[in-house]
Amino acid sequence: MAGTLEPKPFSELDEGNMIQYAEQRLFGGKIDSLGTHIERKKALAEPTRYSILYLLYEYGKISRKRLVSETGRDSNDLQHHLNDLLDTNLIAKIPAPEDADGRKTYYRITTLGKQEIASDIEHIVGGHAHENRFKTLGDPELVDGMSDGDDRRQALVVGDEEEIETLGNRRSDLRARRIDFQRVAGQE
Repeated sequence: MAGTLEPKPFSELDEGNMIQYAEQRLFGGKIDSLGTHIERKKALAEPTRYSILYLLYEYGKISRKRLVSETGRDSNDLQHHLNDLLDTNLIAKIPAPEDADGRKTYYRITTLGKQEIASDIEHIVGGHAHENRFKTLGDPELVDGMSDGDDRRQALVVGDEEEIETLGNRRSDLRARRIDFQRVAGQE
């Protein structure tokens, strides 16, 4: 049988090189590296950044203005989080869509970002159950026929009117609590 022999799979461990062993076994020098993988995990280890990525998973693409609104953070604070997600290739800055305000900045989730969130959903929810929970959500600025006031979160695929109303009330309650918290936090 012609060809080259593969190195022994445990030779790195035998030499005390656990990191190189993990690098070789996981990535094999082909698709990624342990270092960049760990940097992505570090970026996602912060709740705001993870939540931004999750929001982009649901929206697909979103304007910076909408991110400021949805996160309750000012633009400068948000930039720090966006830079970490951009640097690790979890999100990408994109040009404004043709029918949108070209002066605004827009972001989209990358394939790597989708894989991170989809993997977590798979482990948390199990199977593809999450696909039946929501239709694709959209930034009202980017979805035809949807105004800024339209409630894009009531795009439930399953559930009756009572369930939708309950979710709407819960969302309103959570937003009111967030506003109260921000008001109190701003006074201290």
